[in-house]
Amino acid sequence: VYRWDLRSARCLARFHNEGGTVTSALAASSAGMTAVGAESGVVNLYEDSDVFGRKGGGEGGLALARHTSAALPPTKALTHLTTTVDSLAFNHDGQLLAMASKWNRDALRVVHIPSRTVYANWPTGQTPIRYPSALAFSPNSGMLAVGNDRGRVLLYRLRHYDST
Repeated sequence: VYRWDLRSARCLARFHNEGGTVTSALAASSAGMTAVGAESGVVNLYEDSDVFGRKGGGEGGLALARHTSAALPPTKALTHLTTTVDSLAFNHDGQLLAMASKWNRDALRVVHIPSRTVYANWPTGQTPIRYPSALAFSPNSGMLAVGNDRGRVLLYRLRHYDST
């Protein structure tokens, strides 16, 4: 995994995702978290303070690049999907992570990042997600959009967040 600063066109950090399987999806939050999905279905969470080594120095208060050939141990490994992770999306404040696999029916999970737990009460067996192929949160996280294999976009209201 490489983290780049697009403004300076330089690599800020490089590390190997723990687990050794092929990386299939990536997402970075504004709250300092990186999610790395793999073909095995595992999603590893990394805190920027671990990726960059330490706070201070460098641009944006981050340390100079950390380059290593060793696997960086994740903050949390999420094993709730069993097939290739195709989609990862953080909401606007980095409190939620949606993760999905288009290879299993209804293979969508939402993670509460501060507690590092997956919501067990949603989606339910009656939620008509089918095979999710795309995920996106609205700008204020009031809605979660899920694209599926039928070419439909399902919108789910997240009541904790403002819908505007």
